[in-house]
Amino acid sequence: MNVKSRLERAAENKQWIKVYFHDGSGLIGKVIRVGQDYVELESYGYDDLPHARNYAKNIIPLSFIKMFMVESSNFAEAERKRLEYLNQLEHLTHEAASEIENK
Repeated sequence: MNVKSRLERAAENKQWIKVYFHDGSGLIGKVIRVGQDYVELESYGYDDLPHARNYAKNIIPLSFIKMFMVESSNFAEAERKRLEYLNQLEHLTHEAASEIENK
């Protein structure tokens, strides 16, 4: 089974994958859709830059992908909890900044 058909199966199941590129970097994300020559991932940054992770939707040419691995559902749930925590933290920071400005 080739990479494209395996990615299409991952897209049907909305699975999380770790994509490895030819330059050695990687990206972890949920497969949204697979086109003729690309894959769209909803991700949270590059694996080799953990301090600079941000939410993003990525369109990756299939020719850039060296290989990928399907991540477990436990990883996805942990990532969702982390993002929920960061969202709450950001919301609290904005509230605190507003209170300081109003004083």
